[in-house]
Amino acid sequence: MKKVALFAFAVLGFCGNAFAGTPNPAENFEPVPVSKNTEHKAPVVTWLALYARLARDFETATPARQGTAPFAYAWRGETVNFRVAVVAGEKDLENLDYDKTVTLTLGSSMKRERASGKSGKMKATVSPVRWTVGQGGVQFADVVDPAGAPTSVPAGTVREFLISLPVPADAVPGIYQGRFFVDAEGKKFVRFAVRVLDATLPPPQDWAIHLDLWQHPQAVARWAGVKPWSKEHFDALVAPMTRLRDLGQKVVTCSIIEEPWNHQTFDDWESMVKWTRKANGKWKFDYSAFDAWVDFMMNKIGINEQISCYSMLPWMMKIWYFDEAEKMQKALVLNVNTPEFSEVWGAFLSDFRKHLQKKGWLEKTCIALDERPDAQLNAARKVIEQFAPELRIVSANDHPTRMSEFVYDISPTFNHSGGDVPALAEKRRGEGKKTTFYTCVHPARPNSFTHSAPAETHWLGFYAAANGFDGILRWAYNSWNKNPFETTAFGNWPAGDCFLIYPGNRASMRLTHFRNGIEDFEKIRILRERAAKPGAPEELKNSVKNLDAYLKENFTVAHGGGNAHEAQVKRATELLDFASFHLHPKGEK
Repeated sequence: MKKVALFAFAVLGFCGNAFAGTPNPAENFEPVPVSKNTEHKAPVVTWLALYARLARDFETATPARQGTAPFAYAWRGETVNFRVAVVAGEKDLENLDYDKTVTLTLGSSMKRERASGKSGKMKATVSPVRWTVGQGGVQFADVVDPAGAPTSVPAGTVREFLISLPVPADAVPGIYQGRFFVDAEGKKFVRFAVRVLDATLPPPQDWAIHLDLWQHPQAVARWAGVKPWSKEHFDALVAPMTRLRDLGQKVVTCSIIEEPWNHQTFDDWESMVKWTRKANGKWKFDYSAFDAWVDFMMNKIGINEQISCYSMLPWMMKIWYFDEAEKMQKALVLNVNTPEFSEVWGAFLSDFRKHLQKKGWLEKTCIALDERPDAQLNAARKVIEQFAPELRIVSANDHPTRMSEFVYDISPTFNHSGGDVPALAEKRRGEGKKTTFYTCVHPARPNSFTHSAPAETHWLGFYAAANGFDGILRWAYNSWNKNPFETTAFGNWPAGDCFLIYPGNRASMRLTHFRNGIEDFEKIRILRERAAKPGAPEELKNSVKNLDAYLKENFTVAHGGGNAHEAQVKRATELLDFASFHLHPKGEK
């Protein structure tokens, strides 16, 4: 996935840290402030614009006027977010007393609906946002602590709070208002309001987006200090993988050989399949870890659409195995142009096919061949077709090639996802194939690095919808460095590139904005489907047409590399909200 920087890793000798040591005790670590604000003598409480970028000393802080409030439109079933800042004055605000939850109440004009027996209240959770270090040693507010977690604000610095409102699926449409209170040398509060529209977003398991964020279960084992694939390991995986499912994730990431990407992460990617060459030269395969992981993800968590197995074409073309005759681990280096490649992988695929049939997973399993040249991909395809023709191919690549027609799930990099690729995606969808785009160490913009403009990750969801992609792929969901609370940097990758969540199932602000984009992707899909139905209201058809025209013009590869993401997301959101008003005209359901 990271071919541009892989050579540097090989030269520098980066190696993994396979479950060494004990769990890191510094989950409450926060870097010391670099500078402090000396302008404010007393604490300040203010709401923040959704995409504002904070400096830790918050030099421009001004108190929120008590009569003003941020306002949002929402569908039932979506999550709405607000941001609030508390700036300490000359004194530390230790063990800050703040509302752990906020109740929003339906306006008095909706009494009749409340009298019908439906609830006129919604509850939001409040999470302090912690600072970590990103590119160039700059501090960024990114770690979203658990709702209601204790927090302090050092003198002259700011603490951000994320107010998250999951709108109930049965919420009564109307305007809801709430107030967030903080005791910062006296009670202070910020108002906010939400207008719930007569439109409903289905639960995440029913979302259409083909989301593929690579999971790294071995990193969770290392952080938790437990044996991989033990009960304790799976217990530690429940919360972060449930969060992933609730983003709309469709794919289970599996490693079928050791280190498919040649130590590009802090934690090793150990194979979930153990390879053994017996004394008689025949191969034996142990699927214990693979079975436990896939069963957990599909049946315990509910991510059950696709199993992507990496890889027949690893970076260094090595397969590590245990040699029974010599009683030692050995590496087999394969060349796709030799009979040995077909012989070795044919033995695996034949056995793997039988195993998958027995488990009932054959139809969902794919062999993943990312960023490999056509000649290698074609060689692997021929072996797959010979020994396990039911297995489909997944391929992330720089751009579509002549081999793309043989790939079920293809994902060009963002920079090469424009031009005629959207038309290709439409054609492939008619053939029952998936087409997404991906980001990783590149492009510089748009992306989800710690230093990326906050609107960029939201922008990606609109981009997918604008260009007819089935979804988004990203390396990676949780490939943590040694301690991401201290820094989000790792090796040569841009800071934040390796993960979107933090240990302890803590979200990031980047992931929060990314989810907003995914929800908008789904809302646009629903609006388009409704507008295309016979008899759809003209107001709906016209508003969706205007939204689509704006998306097509502005959410392009060229604009993605610019710096107008915030303005474009705001305008697209306005057009989306306007179209949502017409989803259910008065008296029509």
